[in-house]
Amino acid sequence: MTETTAETETPSQSRLLLGWLAAFGVLFIWSGWVVVSRFGVLNTLTVYDIAVLRFLVAFLAVSPFVVKFWPRRLALWKILVLGGSVGVPFLLLALIGMRFAPASHAGILLNGTLPIFAATILWIWIGQRPVRMEVVGIGVILAGCVLTGWDRGSDGLLPQAWIGQILFMAAALVLAVYMCATRLWGVRPIEAMVVIPTVNIVLFGPVYLALLPKAIDRAPWSEILLQGLYQGLGPSILGVICFTQAVRSLGSTRTAAMMAGVPGLAALLAIPVLGEWPSLIAWGGLAVTTAGILLMVPDRK
Repeated sequence: MTETTAETETPSQSRLLLGWLAAFGVLFIWSGWVVVSRFGVLNTLTVYDIAVLRFLVAFLAVSPFVVKFWPRRLALWKILVLGGSVGVPFLLLALIGMRFAPASHAGILLNGTLPIFAATILWIWIGQRPVRMEVVGIGVILAGCVLTGWDRGSDGLLPQAWIGQILFMAAALVLAVYMCATRLWGVRPIEAMVVIPTVNIVLFGPVYLALLPKAIDRAPWSEILLQGLYQGLGPSILGVICFTQAVRSLGSTRTAAMMAGVPGLAALLAIPVLGEWPSLIAWGGLAVTTAGILLMVPDRK
């Protein structure tokens, strides 16, 4: 009897361990993305260079699977919404915002306003009203975002930081459209992984080559490799795999709770990597926003 019990419990424990490892993986990948992206815009490459590197590397990684996993059941306009929303529009909004505001603001406003926009879109799209705790969470997040907007003392903050803050929220809105669309249209992670880089490299690549300013010929190889590999393989590939595994093993509630740590970890990573110390007001905004995200975590009954 004891042996049988042990045999039945071991797979469950293994799944939990794998789930927690995946959850920590996606936490560090997304936090690191904020810091790596901020580092990128402060150095040689243009935001357009970073965007094309991201989608070129991601496309090369998924190209063997495009034909097999392309979601042919979806109309062309749905494909364009999926690829366009979380693709170049999201990335350029976030990257240009990082020219004006530090990594701590990016982490707070991108991740903080994302659940607000997602809840609003679902309400408008399918009539799914936010439940009481979600409304409370939205109010707390907004308070944290207001605190962040008042910040004038964090390292790396330009006088035009408000431009970056608006762009971060616009990027969160675009990402929320993608998240809601994938849920409502039943898009599998592997399908999203092949659609996003393919659509973006096909549509954005020629525009980049013909019209947009470039600095890739002057950038050191260390910058090119960092941005290409991290942007292309981090959130685009490994982040999706880790997130999917975490949800399968831990459930959506625990995974979402882990993701609430992204703003805080991004702010902490930015201190040694970028030398950006958040002010006391920024730390306050971070704490309040994180609390609001956690209030929106519990699953609906």
